[in-house]
Amino acid sequence: MREEENSVIDGSLFANALRIERTTAGVKPLRFTERQMQLYAKQDNYRIRSGCPAGVCLDFISDTESVELAYLVEGSVRNWLYFDIWLDGVMKGSIGSPTVGEDLGRLTYTLDAAEKTGQKRRWTIYFPHSVVLTVLSLTLSDGASAEPAAPYKRNLLCLGDSITQGMDAQKPSSTYPVQLSRALGMNVLNQGVGGYIFDADSLDEELPYRPDLITVAYGTNDWGRYGAMEEFRQQCAAFFAKAARLYEGIPIFVVTPLWRADQDQPRSIGTIEALADTIREICADYPDIRVIDGQRLIPQMPAMFGDAYLHPNDEGFMHMTLNLFRHIAGSGV
Repeated sequence: MREEENSVIDGSLFANALRIERTTAGVKPLRFTERQMQLYAKQDNYRIRSGCPAGVCLDFISDTESVELAYLVEGSVRNWLYFDIWLDGVMKGSIGSPTVGEDLGRLTYTLDAAEKTGQKRRWTIYFPHSVVLTVLSLTLSDGASAEPAAPYKRNLLCLGDSITQGMDAQKPSSTYPVQLSRALGMNVLNQGVGGYIFDADSLDEELPYRPDLITVAYGTNDWGRYGAMEEFRQQCAAFFAKAARLYEGIPIFVVTPLWRADQDQPRSIGTIEALADTIREICADYPDIRVIDGQRLIPQMPAMFGDAYLHPNDEGFMHMTLNLFRHIAGSGV
């Protein structure tokens, strides 16, 4: 069939996006407010990473027997690109390429013969978390229709750096914000930006998303940024003072820096454990904040990290999610 015969490029079919930007080419799902993106645009590396649709998915109910997604790649921060396909809550495949290819791309997925029952199914298609893209069209099979899937009743907000954004998972639904949101039965807004630090300005008072639970995971980039612990303490304290004011009464789980291969090397700021202790000291002043030891979330083995150094791979994120879920579920919130 021709693409225009049953193309349903509709912003209402997206989930886990803060807003949808319409362009002459198509639609771009975004995770940040305009004010936040202006902040990140001050540095090109943050601008690109904040434009990646980490955690975003198409989530719809349809009787279609196939989907065809056309998209435009506008930048990337990792050299791979995958979309994850879920049907009725079960993952069916991860489609893409180990290298980011041409600007124009196309994803196609067709049900197998046993699945072609004519019944409506819940289709969930997770977008690459390290690629900036615009969706040009979503095409269903002849005569099929689509409607937005019902969102979950509660919202999860994940704040952090590249680990929260999802590097170095290859499958976008392997990142810990997606896995954790599925385990908890929550919508998720992933506001992780690779390379970022504790920064009170990154918290937008007018964020049109009210979380029921928040995770915060910064610190590993702060460790290499500041020359003295007091500098870090001031930045970290300002971040949590603002977060506690904006989200009073909402449980916040703070993850101290994960294991990294070079963490025993001396830094002028001190050890990474001293930085974690500073985070704990600051957070102790706030009754809604609980601190989780990041060093205990993932086995301290290079094989658990995509770069053998810092960023968890798909298996590493599995361990991280299981341990985060254990802490959160056991907290009674």
